[in-house]
Amino acid sequence: MKRKTFRIMLFILGGLLGLLVLYHLYLSYLPEIKLLLHFDSHNEELLIKIVRSHGWEDLIFLFILNALCVAIPGLSNGIFCVLNGILYGPATGFIINWISDILGQIVLLFLLQRLYNPKKLENSKLYKLMMNQTYPQISLTIGYMIPFIPRATITYANVLINKDFKKRIIPISLGSIPMAYIYAYGGDSILHLDEQRIIKAVVGFIIIAAIALLLLLVMRQIKKYTKKA
Repeated sequence: MKRKTFRIMLFILGGLLGLLVLYHLYLSYLPEIKLLLHFDSHNEELLIKIVRSHGWEDLIFLFILNALCVAIPGLSNGIFCVLNGILYGPATGFIINWISDILGQIVLLFLLQRLYNPKKLENSKLYKLMMNQTYPQISLTIGYMIPFIPRATITYANVLINKDFKKRIIPISLGSIPMAYIYAYGGDSILHLDEQRIIKAVVGFIIIAAIALLLLLVMRQIKKYTKKA
């Protein structure tokens, strides 16, 4: 079976599995959805109590869905990371986001190695940006912190830069932390309808992305000046 055909089949299978998990969650949270449609300030406490009353089964389903969205190129797990914050609070939501993100990235690593040819990325601007840094491992970690860059692209660069599996996991684990928490914090703020916290989460999201991108550019310039010297 050709790689392209297998990739298409795998993408369809992953999409169908994701839809099934999503449908299960819809049925499980239907009472909360109905309550939200007729929401007023008097039933806020009831809504929070019902939302936070779900057990391990729904947590596992959300965990799988989050990891799937990370593992399948072209999909985004942002909305489910926010949902984890809504359902389980900032602390537990952060842990779910972080671990599922790492697991999804590990699956993505193996998929990219088997279904694509990472060497085709060697001429890409992103790969050259990473390799033009004094410390590529740090630049990868920063890259994973930027939400606007597709994770598959960063993972391609990770495969090319790090030949050892353990070294590949380090930037994934560290780079996933800030956004995993921001999403969970933002989700919890949405549930409590706390406008100030929601604004803080949005501002934090933008600041982290901006600082990470700025660091990459600064590190690149430092290396250029070092070479000239």
